[in-house]
Amino acid sequence: MLMRDAFPQQFINAFPSQDSRDRARSLWAKGLADLHPQLIKKAAIKSIKESKFLPSLSALRQLCETRYEDLGLKDPLQAYYEACRATNRTREGFWSHLAVYLAAKETGWQLLEGEPQNVALPVFERNYEILCNRIVAGENLEGEMFKALENHAQMDELRKAQIAAEKKLRKDMKQHGINPDGGRDEFLRMMEDL
Repeated sequence: MLMRDAFPQQFINAFPSQDSRDRARSLWAKGLADLHPQLIKKAAIKSIKESKFLPSLSALRQLCETRYEDLGLKDPLQAYYEACRATNRTREGFWSHLAVYLAAKETGWQLLEGEPQNVALPVFERNYEILCNRIVAGENLEGEMFKALENHAQMDELRKAQIAAEKKLRKDMKQHGINPDGGRDEFLRMMEDL
């Protein structure tokens, strides 16, 4: 209705019949289904204020993208670095925004500290974006956050990195005269040598 009222002639030219309006409405509903209605409405109003033309579905989706600086938030990468460098991992710690703390907590401090950026960042970024979308929608930040499905391609990459690290460790151990398969007996032998 906003688009029809703001761009009446363009709207009629784009959707001349009730059938074409129904098809477009269905397409747009599917194309915007993952976004919060408040976010869509704000984007539509912004489009009306800034454009002379009826926006396309992709243009409206672009307007719906979270603009972190508009919300007083850091972009996901900067928020990730803040979370990784945090020394006080409590709610009372110095956080640029509560969303950074909650995203870090949801991601898990062990994951942030112990995994490489290419593994931890996507998890943190997903959680942070969920929280940012809640801010835009005026929702409670501390509501339950559901876990995402595992990304098997990412898990394969992590597994390859672990295998490579294991091979390097075994090579280094052999180079220093340590039997990598020796276990406790090898440890005790080394202690006697020292």
